[in-house]
Amino acid sequence: MAAHIARTCVQRSPFAVISASTLFRRTTDRSKLLVSQIATYKSKQSLDILYPNSKLDFRTLPDVQKNAKTDEEFSGIIPVEKIDIKYLKSSGPGGQNVNKVNTKVEIRFHVESADWIPDWVKPKILENEKGRINKNGYMFINSDRTRKQLLNQADCLQKLRTIIFNASYQPQEPTVEEKKFHSERIAKIQKSVLKVKREHSLKKQRRQGPTVDIFLNKKNCLSPHFTEQRIGRIYC
Repeated sequence: MAAHIARTCVQRSPFAVISASTLFRRTTDRSKLLVSQIATYKSKQSLDILYPNSKLDFRTLPDVQKNAKTDEEFSGIIPVEKIDIKYLKSSGPGGQNVNKVNTKVEIRFHVESADWIPDWVKPKILENEKGRINKNGYMFINSDRTRKQLLNQADCLQKLRTIIFNASYQPQEPTVEEKKFHSERIAKIQKSVLKVKREHSLKKQRRQGPTVDIFLNKKNCLSPHFTEQRIGRIYC
């Protein structure tokens, strides 16, 4: 009986000895619970609450509006074997190294015959990048940004990739609510501009001061020589 009471007191005592494995397991469980609570916590200023319909991913590429003419999309892959790559002496950073190593990179390709670019994107590229395309239809892109040849080549490819993505971007048609909001905003701006102009006109009138010009007839004059004397803007 005494042994049972002693064992019960030890189990219920707050100072009972806990094994290391039990303590580690409890600590791990509490840590996981705390991490999950912190990870799922969202304040009132959270982006998910302020912008519920936004993707909140700045690394995603702009959406391309799909239709019958734009079923093809640029995947972002540029076949290096289908473009001409040329290495030149760079005028950028590098000191004396620029006179020894061809670190500058220049890529060239024919826009119309590039089968890895969607056909509906090519006219936009020709229109947007007139300064990079010669009369034969070849586009030139160069880079001497760094001292490394490989990094400059990657920079050229990234420039080309950005050009194609910008040309393939098509903004969606605005909704009725957006059109209404835009027209109301324009009307409000025009109203404020007219108000400012009116206030400026009144300010200029106040600067001139009062002037009175009166034209008197012969019958109201004191002498016959006082026929049309200018005194104010009142005609007798």
